[in-house]
Amino acid sequence: MKHLNKIFIILCLPLLMCASAEAQHSGPYVGLLDGGSMLAPAKTSDALGDFKMSFKPNIVASAVVGWDLEPGDPLGTGRVELEYSRRSNTLDTVKFVEGSFAGGGTVKSESLLLNFIGVYHDDTCVSPYAGFGAGAARIEASNLLVTGHLLSSGSDDVFAYQLVAGVDFRLTDHFSLDLGYRFFGSARPAFTEAGGKKLTMDYRSHNAVLGLRVGF
Repeated sequence: MKHLNKIFIILCLPLLMCASAEAQHSGPYVGLLDGGSMLAPAKTSDALGDFKMSFKPNIVASAVVGWDLEPGDPLGTGRVELEYSRRSNTLDTVKFVEGSFAGGGTVKSESLLLNFIGVYHDDTCVSPYAGFGAGAARIEASNLLVTGHLLSSGSDDVFAYQLVAGVDFRLTDHFSLDLGYRFFGSARPAFTEAGGKKLTMDYRSHNAVLGLRVGF
């Protein structure tokens, strides 16, 4: 029961903090977001066929700079922003037809996306939002291992995209708390195997983030 009470207090805290906020910000803002990143099991292909790689969850960190649109703007109600993000996930297991084997090394990504986000405003300080982003990512395979042997390494620049959804809590006229979800994906990056052959993999990431934006 005590644990449930703590969770309830944490969930209600943003509502208590924003109870006195009234005005809707418009204009430029900057923000930072941090949270957890779960890289989905990746279908991977090389000259010998397909296999699957699974990864351990890790953190995601993002920085944004954008513009809150004014009510009545021709673009709609919401915001437009440029987002830089970093993710890094450790390879946990590699599954072949013969069975699963211990993995090692990391897959890292750095992305720069332009986000278009629609926001629903009412008389409260709680504003749900949803949107999408598109841009580019550099995805790096850093010494991927199978049972201690080098599988692949290298980096590739690919098209990237994301779907976003969440809730804004307006704390003051200039400060907003962002509780959100990001589905991040990219075109298949290509790396080099230890034997010099090409390896490609899916990249799909589920991300839960908490952030703070400051408007000017």
